[in-house]
Amino acid sequence: MAKRLFWVILFWGFVSVSQAAEHEVRAVGVKFDPMFIVIEPGDNVSWVNMPAHMIETIDAMVPEGTEKIMTELGVDVNFTFDLEGIYVYKCTPHWGARMGGVMLVGNPSDIEGTIDAYLAEIQKDKSLLPAKGLLKKFKKHLQKQGVI
Repeated sequence: MAKRLFWVILFWGFVSVSQAAEHEVRAVGVKFDPMFIVIEPGDNVSWVNMPAHMIETIDAMVPEGTEKIMTELGVDVNFTFDLEGIYVYKCTPHWGARMGGVMLVGNPSDIEGTIDAYLAEIQKDKSLLPAKGLLKKFKKHLQKQGVI
C-alpha cells in the first residue's frame, strides 16, 4: 500500500509541475501569427518559422524589471514568462513593416493604463512609431475579449 501511495504522489507531483501551457507564435511573411497572445505566468512561448526573423523586446514597453530579450536572426526560440504585464516585441529587421506582437501575461493591474502609457512613450521616441497601430489593435482585441 505504501509503495502504491508513493507512486500516486510522485505521479501527481509531475502533473502539477507540468501545468504551464505551451504557446506558439509563427513568423509568416512580415507578420507574427498570432499577433496578440494572452498567457499565464509560467507559460512558455515558442517563436517558430524564423529563418529571416528575430525577437527583440522594446525596453519602454515591457514590465519594469523584465530582462531584455534579443535573439539571433534566423533562430527559433522559446521563453518562459513569469512576470505579469504587457510585453511588446518586434522583429528588428522588419520593424519598418510593423512586424511586431503584443503579449499579456497574467492579470496585471490597470491594463488599459499601461497601454496608454506605452502609447505616450511613442510621443517621446519616434522610433517606436510602428508600435502605435499594434497597441491600438491590441486594446480593441482585449475590449472584444472582455478583458478591459
